[in-house]
Amino acid sequence: MKKLLLALLVAAAAYAAYWLLVLEPPVRAYRRFADAWAREDTPAAAALTTGEAAKKDVESRILRGVVLEPMEACRGARHEIESREGSADGTVVVTAKEFVFFDPPGITSAIGGAGVAEVRHVARMKKTPEGWRVVAWKADFLGARPTRPGR
Repeated sequence: MKKLLLALLVAAAAYAAYWLLVLEPPVRAYRRFADAWAREDTPAAAALTTGEAAKKDVESRILRGVVLEPMEACRGARHEIESREGSADGTVVVTAKEFVFFDPPGITSAIGGAGVAEVRHVARMKKTPEGWRVVAWKADFLGARPTRPGR
């Protein structure tokens, strides 16, 4: 019984280490990138890319250019990772839906935003000496809706 318990404990620790050290780092890097993009901090988002093509994508596809709704103030973002796919060349493709909370013109909310915009991101990540970086990125606006009923 003790050997079985020890084997289960070792297997759980090995899986946790694999998840923390192999699976999660590109997703964490994507989240930092997407948070900077949603805060409209283009220099910070561009700093998390590598290569001129990715940098130009970030600089030309700013939040208010992708989200086709009038936005007065951004109130934060939340991510829903849809998939994470590794490839033979060492890159990882992270597909996620980002929910950007905002206030439309004329409506000011104290907490959370009066509207939410949904954006699907497809980011190709690559490990560099500086850490995981975005090498290709695409953002598609899926729609927006009010966060409170009756609006």
